[in-house]
Amino acid sequence: MWVIDNGGEAIQLNRISHTAFRVPVFNGSLTLNTENKGHWTDSLRPAAENGAYQVPFALRADASSTASQPVSGCWDVWFGEGSAQQEGVASAQLDLRSSDDRTEGTIRTPTGDYRYLSGQFDGNELNLQTFDGAHLFYFSATRFDDAWGNGHFYSGNHYHTRWSAAPAEPWDSSVALDQLNPPADSLFVRLIDEDGNPYDRMLLPKKGRVTVLDVLGTWCPNCMDEVRLLSALPMEHTDQLSVAFERPDSAAEAYERLNHFRTEMGVVWDVVLGGKASKQVAADAFPFLDRIISFPTTLFIQHDGTVHVHSGFNGPATGAAYEEEVAAFKRYAAPVISLGSR
Repeated sequence: MWVIDNGGEAIQLNRISHTAFRVPVFNGSLTLNTENKGHWTDSLRPAAENGAYQVPFALRADASSTASQPVSGCWDVWFGEGSAQQEGVASAQLDLRSSDDRTEGTIRTPTGDYRYLSGQFDGNELNLQTFDGAHLFYFSATRFDDAWGNGHFYSGNHYHTRWSAAPAEPWDSSVALDQLNPPADSLFVRLIDEDGNPYDRMLLPKKGRVTVLDVLGTWCPNCMDEVRLLSALPMEHTDQLSVAFERPDSAAEAYERLNHFRTEMGVVWDVVLGGKASKQVAADAFPFLDRIISFPTTLFIQHDGTVHVHSGFNGPATGAAYEEEVAAFKRYAAPVISLGSR
């Protein structure tokens, strides 16, 4: 059995053959050859002209005898080729801590986090990475006083940008949801069945219940974290629904992916297709919404038609921010008599 140690999570691979292993949830594969080299295939990413999206890798024993030096704190992060100037409002924050002779943390943005990052800090150079089956990230940077410069961020073998960071206080982690009061007859979602036919589904719950609807993509690791939370919370007074926006052009192919995701995640509610993987397509599926800011987005719909919209998701790698998410989900999934108590 092969297990990937991805910072704060252990990912058990499923054997396909003697030399190939499947990544759970995201369904990609790791293939080895006799020279301890191989490639990762991301099966959810659209194939390029030269074939499937693949990243080569090599396996070697960990020969490092140097433990990561202690480092902890919070830094504002700027991405882009001009990031060294650190102009304008930071687009993200970096959290670091030392744990078991290695450096761990994450990067938080207003709509989600980069999940578990782990690596080494030698007192000057920082190296962090993550692999969860959908994300393959690598960060490096040099410490100058208490700031980070000369940063590089790589996503797979298709994307690279520069980054820098300066010491900062953590953003307020309190969760704020937008409240809407749309007409009751607009509270429905436009869906697509397995044959590709459109249909509508009403979302207004009965009195004493709440509709909890998450807008997701099965290609999205933050969505995976949110579904895990929704599965773990007590939801005896809710009607749950997941509406997915997927990459395949065929509805039949999309539903094959949705059914696989539902089984892998142990989801006990309906997971249905809303359309192609696009924020605009997602917004168009809901007559009472003017936009979708991010995947995931979660709707909490009360029986009087009040809708609370939660955009993005801070996952378990964010610590205190995740606990705020858990508390908010519990609070808004409960039916209430007076919404003023929110």
